Amino acid sequence: MTKSFNRVAVYAVFNDADKSSASFAVRLMELGIASRAEAKPFAMDWASKNHNNEPIKMGQRGMTFVKRDTNAERAMNRVLEVCYPKADAPKPKTAKATANKTDPVGALFKKWQALSASEKRRFTTMQLKA
Repeated sequence: MTKSFNRVAVYAVFNDADKSSASFAVRLMELGIASRAEAKPFAMDWASKNHNNEPIKMGQRGMTFVKRDTNAERAMNRVLEVCYPKADAPKPKTAKATANKTDPVGALFKKWQALSASEKRRFTTMQLKA
């Protein structure tokens, strides 16, 4: 038994959901809030007021709820995720393997050049014995 779905209606819901986050972000930008970081204190205050005045403290890294994983914190994260989805956020750039510009052979050659004559002889005789 298979269910038949109205794909057009389902896709319309997906389109509305996709457009809604952008409209929320645009409305917040019109109010002077340009990023998720700027919106977080307001969302935290809103969530605190809507969830039994959950206490907020100022920590080393900014404002946070006194108790972790509360309904207020989940509401704050949920609202911020709707307004500023992380899927749209640019990913941080990672260091590529080609970013290492040092030549390994050249580095070894410089170290070899820094050895004294007796250290070079000792190293050479150790290599011959091996």
